[in-house]
Amino acid sequence: MTLIASFRTADGIVLAGDSLATMSARLQFQGEVPAKCPECQHEFTLKPSINAQIPASTFPYAQKVFAFLESYGIGTFGASEVFGKTMWFAITELETSLGKTRRSELLSDGVRVAANAIGKHIHELLKKQVGGLKKMKELGSRTVVGFQIVGYDDDVAKSVEVNIGNGVRTKEHTGRTCTVSGMKEIVAALWDLGSKDPRYHPPVQAFSLQDAINYVDFLIRTTALCQQFSQVIPGVGGDVDIALVTPFNGFQWIRQKELGKVLAAR
Repeated sequence: MTLIASFRTADGIVLAGDSLATMSARLQFQGEVPAKCPECQHEFTLKPSINAQIPASTFPYAQKVFAFLESYGIGTFGASEVFGKTMWFAITELETSLGKTRRSELLSDGVRVAANAIGKHIHELLKKQVGGLKKMKELGSRTVVGFQIVGYDDDVAKSVEVNIGNGVRTKEHTGRTCTVSGMKEIVAALWDLGSKDPRYHPPVQAFSLQDAINYVDFLIRTTALCQQFSQVIPGVGGDVDIALVTPFNGFQWIRQKELGKVLAAR
């Protein structure tokens, strides 16, 4: 599932995500249950079968944080693939398909417009994967895959959360604070502690850029450690990739795992 965190500071937007991808497998269980007819008392055996989707393996090198048009940062959570494509591949495919005019529009019209274009592209791939609009409705309100797209509209730092399932839902976040997406239960518990006892509330308004980098790293690593020592199936782990987005230099890496360095060099 992952954890994506973006922190909007006075000097830039810090974007971070973990690297753990969990692959699942479908298993079928069949058993025998003795039963008795309540009317004739005839005894018989039921043989129910249960299909279950369970985690099968994990891979700690997923690419969940990357650039879009060199000016926006993207963090992805939820499904790691759609229609046989990783999120990195699908978004890079979208980027390379853009003409000069459309590319210029997405850069000039702002973060939400770029987020809408990404949401529409991934929604179309999801529709192909599940088999059309009728099947899409069966997803209900569930989020299959989500993104945080971060960047600037003029000098205003924004994080736009995109949740994709049956439809595409977006939510815009501004202000000097942190936005988290994905497996955020541990972060919510930490923030709840801060709301109950102000001594544990981080002074986010005063955070420097380095404070923000340290803080998003802390949130993701703490979530991974809590899952490691709990009874939940880990969904956060591996290296923490951290990037910086500013209106002056666009997307820049602060820390990136080795695989990402190889991809970025191409």
